[in-house]
Amino acid sequence: MSDDFENIVQWDVHTDTITPQLEVKDPLSQFSEETLLPPSSPHNDTSNINVTLTESPTSPHFPKSPLTSHSKAQLPNNNQNGHTFMHNQSDNMPELSTMTIIIDDPKKHQDPTAGTYVTYLITTTTTLETFRNSGQPCSVRRRFQDFVWLHNTLTMEYPACIVPPLPDKHRLAGQLEYIKGDRFSFEFITKRKLSLQWFMNRISRHPILQCSQSTRLFLESNDFRNDKRAQSTYVPPTTSLINSIGDTLVNAFVKLKKPDEKFEEMKDIVNRLEDNLNTIERLYLRINKRQRGKDYTSFANSVQGLSALETNIRNSLHQFAETCKAYSKVMKEMSEKEELLFLNEIHELIAYCHAAKDVLKARDQKQLDFEELSRYLDQAVLEKERTLHPRFSDRGNITEYVADKINEVRGISMQQAKREKLARLERKIDELQNEVLRTSDESAEFSSQVVEEFSLFQKTKLLELKQGLLAYADCHIDFFQKGMDIWERILPVLESIDSEKGDGEVTM
Repeated sequence: MSDDFENIVQWDVHTDTITPQLEVKDPLSQFSEETLLPPSSPHNDTSNINVTLTESPTSPHFPKSPLTSHSKAQLPNNNQNGHTFMHNQSDNMPELSTMTIIIDDPKKHQDPTAGTYVTYLITTTTTLETFRNSGQPCSVRRRFQDFVWLHNTLTMEYPACIVPPLPDKHRLAGQLEYIKGDRFSFEFITKRKLSLQWFMNRISRHPILQCSQSTRLFLESNDFRNDKRAQSTYVPPTTSLINSIGDTLVNAFVKLKKPDEKFEEMKDIVNRLEDNLNTIERLYLRINKRQRGKDYTSFANSVQGLSALETNIRNSLHQFAETCKAYSKVMKEMSEKEELLFLNEIHELIAYCHAAKDVLKARDQKQLDFEELSRYLDQAVLEKERTLHPRFSDRGNITEYVADKINEVRGISMQQAKREKLARLERKIDELQNEVLRTSDESAEFSSQVVEEFSLFQKTKLLELKQGLLAYADCHIDFFQKGMDIWERILPVLESIDSEKGDGEVTM
């Protein structure tokens, strides 16, 4: 096999990737590059990644260009120039366009067939030319199941993209709320609306997902029920030979023979981030339990009871008790706002880590398919060599030797059986060659996109951590300002208490 062809099938995603080649005998050394790469190979297709309304995708989309443009307002400009990809990928990637999505005005609906559900008003303003009213606000109403449709569609269309996760309806307010019907409570709807806003914000900041035909339909279609039915989201199963081999080793329990250090480092970063976020969540809940709002309410009630005994300072004690209640209320408001804006942000980041880990696992599976198919091809080539040049001393040929003797006893022509076996092996080798090439190309494209997705994941993580911490700080600043105002108002009342008359004439 030529040196050029070796570069095609090797697991070399990027020139700076530290992934050694498989340490197996080259299974394609006897074949030429022209034989293995037909001119009309579908794996070299560079068609547009968007799906039209009348066409269903025939295969998962692997965008083939780096994320070179970022929102000036929301993402820092940090060009990743340290990686050289296998293909020129800067031509077909859509640039990140300005897109603002606002979710507001939740409304409860009663439907005889669909039951009770809530819809949200979604207002979109974008400069994307594919939108009907580019540059003008466009408003539609969608229910939660429509968000589920969008998430599932984007996941199937772009398996190499880290599609933002949807809010977990059971986690938002607990399973009992769903059972009891509390999912229509103001608190639950407010939390869900905010989580859906984060979901759409992440899509609007993604150069690929914001350009999706499915995203456009979701954000501007006035006949969404029929349009989403026309927009076929079915992605045919992969026709890889690896699915028909039936080897029990090709599954999730098989480890990569040559793991890529680049992606192993990505996994480690995501795992450590998730662990730290879980620690922050646990410690926050511990701190939140120590909030003294209920204690201040009890304290206010005790002071109120004291005013019935100390009649000469009844008014002052009553106002002091009301001040304690007001302070307790402000403290409760701070805790609720923190949970809404900070704790839920931590939850969404944890879910985002899970989505990133799923994409990294999918990338590993692509590499595993390539490694396993290469191993099967190597075995088929060796079996062909043993058939052409049998040697009884070869321990691997004992089974074939016995089979040949049985066929000889039955009167079957040894030469004819040998020719049929070689023909079967030739067909198997040809099929495996094509599959090795296909999985190699697919894995390289998938890995290239994962590198860019991880870069976007890092920027989104920093942006959302910043937003969460700012919200936490604002909650405390607002709380202390209100608390100071509350206590300052009671100071003149307390200072006016006379040591003999109290806050008025002494009543006997």
